[in-house]
Amino acid sequence: MSRDTIVTPPKICGYADIESAHEQMREHRACRIGRCVWKTAAYYTLVDAGRLAPQSLTPRERAAARGIEFPPLDNEAYAGGGPTAQTLRDVLNKLTELALPAPDTNSGGHE
Repeated sequence: MSRDTIVTPPKICGYADIESAHEQMREHRACRIGRCVWKTAAYYTLVDAGRLAPQSLTPRERAAARGIEFPPLDNEAYAGGGPTAQTLRDVLNKLTELALPAPDTNSGGHE
């Protein structure tokens, strides 16, 4: 059985502090949004408040528009730079297993 899952970032509550979000963006300037929860929270706070507009082009598209060479998409470009595709598949499979309801062990007649 296949189940569809939609993942969306959480909405920012009404208590979010815009100035604090700006300060976090400055303090975490070198961090990547996908790897730093502080910068992620600040980023989504500023987007939600209308203070920051997300990029409409990918980094690859922006580089191409400026005539800047961008690393190729082959696996050699990622050597040592992150998890392999197989590792990501394994993690996603395990997360799917954890998200599914646990099998009912009481109804199998085995005790």
